[in-house]
Amino acid sequence: MGSKKTKCLIIHGFGGGVHEVKPLAEYLIGLNYEVFCPTLQGHSGTRKDMNKATYSDWIDSAEREFLRLKETGDEILLIGFSMGGLIAFSLAYKYNIKAIVTINTPIFYWNLLRVFLNLVDDIKCKKCNHIRRYLQAKSNSPFLAMIQFLLLLRQTKSKLEKISCPILIIQAEDDDTVRRKSVDYIYEHVSSEKKRIKYFHEGGHLILLSPVADQVYFCVEDFIQDQ
Repeated sequence: MGSKKTKCLIIHGFGGGVHEVKPLAEYLIGLNYEVFCPTLQGHSGTRKDMNKATYSDWIDSAEREFLRLKETGDEILLIGFSMGGLIAFSLAYKYNIKAIVTINTPIFYWNLLRVFLNLVDDIKCKKCNHIRRYLQAKSNSPFLAMIQFLLLLRQTKSKLEKISCPILIIQAEDDDTVRRKSVDYIYEHVSSEKKRIKYFHEGGHLILLSPVADQVYFCVEDFIQDQ
């Protein structure tokens, strides 16, 4: 790493919050990395705040923290969970980034077959785990905010070819929110010479809170150490 330290900026997902990425942050802190997890504007937990924020506001929230860290001269590695990966691409398009890790980042969203299988599983097991999560997701994703997400996705796709830093693309194969072909799109469109894909058979969209989370942490750790 030379004389510079690596700092990790972790960006949470759409309609979520720092709780989605906190376990990974704590793991990296335990390895003596400096880790920062900004809360994106509008993600206070209320629909009113979510509706008032634009995708530019979300990017600005991460960019302000990035610029603050950049003042120290240390190298910054971006880790983007879900929509946070799109925001990481926006920052890497504009600034010099050490590397990027994306985790379940959407280019193509909603795996309807997996959603159906999850609902069937709820019925068979007489539980409401998935149903409850889908209802919560709907509550956290008002219409105006979804429009902003789609605008962010559209403008991010055009920037991928300008991304040249090393990248690790992590994807859960049973993710019901992100379709697997998103991984192929990212891999094929970024210009990075060092790019790697890591699939996890299980873990779902909230993989950092899942039983396989430790495996994801180890994977991220190995990637950071290789840079």
